[in-house]
Amino acid sequence: MKRSRQVIALIVLLIVLGGILVLRGQRAGQDRSAGLEKTISGAFLSFGLVDDNLVRKTVDQRRDRNAKYTFTFLEYNAPKAFEWNGFQAELKARLKDTPFCISRADREARRNVTVYRLAVSSGTVDVLSVMIHKAKRAAVTEPAAAKAVSNPRVAIVIDDFGYSLNNLDALLDIKQPVTLSVLPNQRYSGEVARRAESRGYEVILHLPLEPHRKDIAEEAGTIKSGMKANDIASRITKEIASVPGIDGVSNHMGSKATEDKALMAAVLKNIKAHKLYFFDSLTSERSVCGDVAGALGLKYGRRDIFLDNSSDIEFIEGQLNELERLAFARGKAIAICHDRKNTIAALSTVMPRMAKEGIKFVYLSELVE
Repeated sequence: MKRSRQVIALIVLLIVLGGILVLRGQRAGQDRSAGLEKTISGAFLSFGLVDDNLVRKTVDQRRDRNAKYTFTFLEYNAPKAFEWNGFQAELKARLKDTPFCISRADREARRNVTVYRLAVSSGTVDVLSVMIHKAKRAAVTEPAAAKAVSNPRVAIVIDDFGYSLNNLDALLDIKQPVTLSVLPNQRYSGEVARRAESRGYEVILHLPLEPHRKDIAEEAGTIKSGMKANDIASRITKEIASVPGIDGVSNHMGSKATEDKALMAAVLKNIKAHKLYFFDSLTSERSVCGDVAGALGLKYGRRDIFLDNSSDIEFIEGQLNELERLAFARGKAIAICHDRKNTIAALSTVMPRMAKEGIKFVYLSELVE
């Protein structure tokens, strides 16, 4: 009898302990999303994701093993000024040193809208999912009377090829003249140059030159102020050899180097000796390259606009619209962009439309003088 009472007492004790553990698990689970809304609300407000733009909100109680937690879904129509990369960066900063993190982030480009998706997790579970719809901006079309030139020429230079082959086929499939600027001595430098040249595309060397900034990594073989003329000459010869079939040279970085008249005189003399032209990426407004090239009688061109300082597709499309405006106003324009997935996607969408509206795409060699 005594033994059976002990067994019953033990069973009751286990049931009570189990109940306490379950309650603790539930409280811990419910705490997973506690404080999240307060932490991130400022980021949503800063980027225009306010109640007026809220399409749908659902709040569910979910279970992970024995723990309950709150899951929230938010769907917004984004304002015109919404910028996806900045929004992600702001959220990431606000979630630092909290139990939360961004677990997924992606975008889907549709015909008239881009859909952004983002999830925030705590531990192993998502506690927040956000969907944002942003309408694409309408293409800029100038009235016929505002076009100073009927068929302006535009050259688009795509920098930083050589690291991979990831975007090369997609770019060549656009079937519009573009100039590929290839970094020297990278794993794929030679292959990119040969494949592009075999398809009739123009290739130039993207020559690494010294920047002012010290917080970014320089490429191996970067040409710097204070180098001897013989060292500059041998380095340029080696780097030209690594990118076969080039027609010209542009500067990679080089905000410091392109301000140094003595250095650029040595660099441009060697470029002229190789019968190439020089294209100034204009990474410094104080660049002396134009003056030096003029004194040497070297063919020279300079950048008018950067297309992808942001990787946001809508931003790039907007810059292409601005490129079109410049071209119709001036008769010609030169743009720089980079070997990036979103950049190539924007070019493939907008360049055919620009061509139909009268833009004549040309290789860079046709615009240097």
